[in-house]
Amino acid sequence: MNVLYVTNIPSPYRIDFFNELARSCSLTVWFQAPTEANRQWEVRLDRASFAYKFLPGMTFGLDKHFNWTVRKELRESKFDVYVLGCYSSPTEMTVIRWLKSRKRPFLLNTDGGFPGHENRIKHWLKRSFISAADGWLSSGRNGTAYLLHYGAKSGRIWEYPFSSSAYTEEQLRPYSREEKEQFKRRHGLKERVLLSVGQFIERKGFEDLLTAYSSLDNGKTSLVLIGGGPLKERYERTIRDKRLRNVQLLEFMDAETLTSFYRSADVFVMPTRYDIWGLVLNEALAFGLPIVTTRGAGAAYSLVEHGVNGFVTAVGDVAGIARGCRALLRDESLRERFGQAARNKAEGYTVARMAERHLEIFETMLEQRQLYGPKVMS
Repeated sequence: MNVLYVTNIPSPYRIDFFNELARSCSLTVWFQAPTEANRQWEVRLDRASFAYKFLPGMTFGLDKHFNWTVRKELRESKFDVYVLGCYSSPTEMTVIRWLKSRKRPFLLNTDGGFPGHENRIKHWLKRSFISAADGWLSSGRNGTAYLLHYGAKSGRIWEYPFSSSAYTEEQLRPYSREEKEQFKRRHGLKERVLLSVGQFIERKGFEDLLTAYSSLDNGKTSLVLIGGGPLKERYERTIRDKRLRNVQLLEFMDAETLTSFYRSADVFVMPTRYDIWGLVLNEALAFGLPIVTTRGAGAAYSLVEHGVNGFVTAVGDVAGIARGCRALLRDESLRERFGQAARNKAEGYTVARMAERHLEIFETMLEQRQLYGPKVMS
């Protein structure tokens, strides 16, 4: 099976997925750019087990790519399965129109999304490109609702377990009580640790978390925010103005270093105002952390069961965030119960399972075409 992915940039979690997928098919990936302005990833493509190329082109704004050779590349190659990572860049729009005009069935992937309140013209444009696909790959319940809103057909939407979790068993092994204590002492952390990971930007909602923490700051709890970004100085002012203690603002760090913080934390908090998915929730669950998050995280609709492995609040609900954190910080048995439920949920959301599900979908699509001809997907 020859599979082509057209996607924006090489991100670490995508490379892990592509390497896993390439174990069972002949995979080619066309990247529209090496990186984007708001990304800090370091990606090792020398370890790629799939064929790839960077299409020559240019980028507008943060993430809109135009690659002028894409039509030529499409004319000079043919694949059994075509997958587009998105629909909104000039390159992706070009590919959609080219495949559609030549009646080559293709799949459109979405990591998630929330229907917008855009004007009629923008809504029509989004609907025309999204609905043009012959099948859709959805990361879960929220992604499916998004696709249906923009014209996807329910019988051709295939859900898959979206994941970035490619950690080894040793990395995921919980720290012993002694190891946790040693790590906390070494990093100046208190008895209980609230952890949050993400860029220091408006939509991540860290201001809400800092406000919530003001009612949790009992001298025995630390709040650790990891990610770095343009709002760091604002957060520092908030910490000073509210006289918050035991708050650490840490820069973006490599996965290996971040692993130690996951293993040492007691509760993971994602106060986001908008994330179409939120892969840090996958990671936190894999490390057995109980979750406090908002309905602004697309992943919350698939990964977090309220009252089972975490608490889900409305966007901007500072009191709700504080209430969920307080319940978990005070009750060790509740943390342990939620933590075990978190691990159980994470078992179905691994890179290996994600690749396996994609192959099942590709095979189903090809079987339908062989049985009923190309019109079945039109």
